[in-house]
Amino acid sequence: MKGPVSGSLPEELARHLRLHRRIDTYTTVSQSFQSSRQRLDPRFRYARGILVDVFYDHFLACHWDRYSSRPLAEFAQDVYRGLQSCYPLLPESLQQQLPRMIEYDWLTSYRDQDVVLRVLQRLEDRLRNKFPLAEGYSEMIIHRSGLEADFADFMKELSAAIIYWD
Repeated sequence: MKGPVSGSLPEELARHLRLHRRIDTYTTVSQSFQSSRQRLDPRFRYARGILVDVFYDHFLACHWDRYSSRPLAEFAQDVYRGLQSCYPLLPESLQQQLPRMIEYDWLTSYRDQDVVLRVLQRLEDRLRNKFPLAEGYSEMIIHRSGLEADFADFMKELSAAIIYWD
């Protein structure tokens, strides 16, 4: 959802949207995130941030139990129910994607390394300025241990930063 968080949104949706935006903003200043970007081949230029974001989603799904006592599958179902409950308020693009998101359980499917490649291929297709994002998949394979170490540091930083947000 773009633009300011509207006061007409349900409070829970608005709270989650603000948190998501804070996390996105935090990544721009996170040293760990920047370290991950620097690990990747410079030919990916600005797309290194997109690649790292997708890789971190994969690592979060893979290591979910380190960060939450609640099972990922249970969390994902609550997210899907929450999105369905405010369906008319969602942007049209998300309304169109939501049935596929639920059917294919996108949130837990991120555990599968092959899904990372498919996500990069879909993102590549959606970019206005065509960029070979899918080629960046090999960067995750090559640099996986360093990227996962950066991700673990990022999650520590993020957990500490969240305390000061509210």
